Amino acid sequence: MDSLKSIVSDIRVFLYGGIRTLPLTIAGTMMVLGLFTANYAMIFFLVGYLIGVPLMASGINVLASYFVELTGVKWFTVKASDVCNIVIPYLTVKNMQESKDEIIVSSTWSAMIAFFFGYIIANATELFSIETTDTTFSVNTTEAPDIVRKKGNRKAQSMIAFFSIIVIACAVIGYRAYSGCESYAAIGITTALFCFIGFNWYLFLGTVGQNRLSDLFGIANRLLPPSAIENAPVACVPIA
Repeated sequence: MDSLKSIVSDIRVFLYGGIRTLPLTIAGTMMVLGLFTANYAMIFFLVGYLIGVPLMASGINVLASYFVELTGVKWFTVKASDVCNIVIPYLTVKNMQESKDEIIVSSTWSAMIAFFFGYIIANATELFSIETTDTTFSVNTTEAPDIVRKKGNRKAQSMIAFFSIIVIACAVIGYRAYSGCESYAAIGITTALFCFIGFNWYLFLGTVGQNRLSDLFGIANRLLPPSAIENAPVACVPIA
């Protein structure tokens, strides 16, 4: 019985540690896959994820500290500790510090996670709603019976991904709020703000190359216009 309790305790500690380092795990995985497979969508996502988001979160916290000093509100004051950081510093007797009150509106952890979920939510919804703009070829079940089935598969995969993202996001953000590293007001503001930023970062990258530079699911790269399967003569005409 004691061994079973220790196993359950070890699993809990493993899960807690995984959630605490989740932003860096996502970044490291995408960096390796993006560089070794030349996945430009992951690389462009990491530009905003690793550079833009931490800078914006730091700027928001600096402005919030001035706001708190002027108004004296305590909404964003929490008892912060090293456990709340993405990376726990190596502690020695000399650099060990006690928990202290800090003003945190947008922690780097919450900002990066919210940005990630906002981005992939935009990814899933865009893939679900995308429609071909090619009007030169009319596709029906007699001309291309496979088109309708593949379109249905794409929409089904997008919806499954969307609902899975929502469930996981609620679980992860709920755990962060329960941890006490940030106030509920800070969690709400950060989640709403950086989800919006992540959503629009996807839309911005999607304006080039028909979402091929923004799609993390790898579906947009496999989409072809209906005219690609048209059985018609093709001629190469020289252009002066």
